[in-house]
Amino acid sequence: MKRPGAVTTLLFMVLCLTAWNAVRLYASIADWDTLADFAPRPGPIYIAVTAAIWTLGGLVLFDLFRRRSARARLFALAYFLGYAAWWWLDRLLLQQPQPNGPFALAATLTLLAILCMALLNKKARKWFGNP
Repeated sequence: MKRPGAVTTLLFMVLCLTAWNAVRLYASIADWDTLADFAPRPGPIYIAVTAAIWTLGGLVLFDLFRRRSARARLFALAYFLGYAAWWWLDRLLLQQPQPNGPFALAATLTLLAILCMALLNKKARKWFGNP
C-alpha cells in the first residue's frame, strides 16, 4: 500500500523537528563556551539536554513510522503535544522578551490542527493498521 499524504505530512513534521533539534544539540556542544559566557539562565546544559531529548524522541518516532507501527499514531500525538507544551513553557518562563505572541499562538494551533487531521485521517489509520 502506498503511503498516504497524511502520513507523509506527519513524517515531514517529525523530520523537521528532529533535524532542528539535532542542529540545536550540535550547536550547543560546539559553542558551549560561548553559550556559557553569554547565554542567559539556564545555559548550555539546558539547551543540550532538551535538544537531545527531542532529537531522540524524533528518531524513535521516525523508526515507528518506518515500521508502520500501530503505536506510531499515539506516540506522534504525545511527541507533538509534548513539544508544543515544552515550547510554550520555555517561551513563557525563560525567554525575554516574548515578541509575536499572537502569531506564535496561531502557528501552534494551526500545526496542531494539521497534526490532528493527519492522525485522524482514515487512510493514515488504515496504513498504520488501526481501524
